[in-house]
Amino acid sequence: MGLFDIGKTLSRKRELRESKDEIFLGELINYIYKNGGVLVDIKTDGESNHTLTFRYVNHPIIHFLKVGVSRKVDGLMSNIVGSQSVLSFEVIIRNEIVEPEDIIRMYHTDLQNMFKIPAFGNVKIDHDLNYIIAKTNYIIDLNKFVDSNGVNREELISKLDEIINLLIDHLKPLKKVFDDEGSEKNIE
Repeated sequence: MGLFDIGKTLSRKRELRESKDEIFLGELINYIYKNGGVLVDIKTDGESNHTLTFRYVNHPIIHFLKVGVSRKVDGLMSNIVGSQSVLSFEVIIRNEIVEPEDIIRMYHTDLQNMFKIPAFGNVKIDHDLNYIIAKTNYIIDLNKFVDSNGVNREELISKLDEIINLLIDHLKPLKKVFDDEGSEKNIE
């Protein structure tokens, strides 16, 4: 193995380290598209902060989903501690009609959330009249999902299902659905 081959190997490893979040985002877009979400916005601040917004058309609960990926560990340090990233999830539902009880519930939720930090599976609910937002954050090592051998899709899909279903479970009681006659019905 010559000096040129060693240089190519080191360059490939550096590229993989720096692109794990982009590979993760590609798999995330694929997963959400297959589950009914359409990508409507991408925001990137520098090389390590990405925010994706998806709109769901026929989902019974989700109106929008926002996912943020912020890579915190970069370069050679990621070989030691892993490619640590903060994943932020926001599921947004939309209610067509706001009733007086909803305003009272909004203030009650705001008081409950005053000292709540939406991290490590804790969910924070925000009301904005017609829109209700559930938020959570996770610190995840992207090396669990993306490595030099490829993408571990099964584990990635399992983790995404777990996080999104957690947020949906918190929002399900707050979603209002009306039947054809205009009376409110429950979501199964």
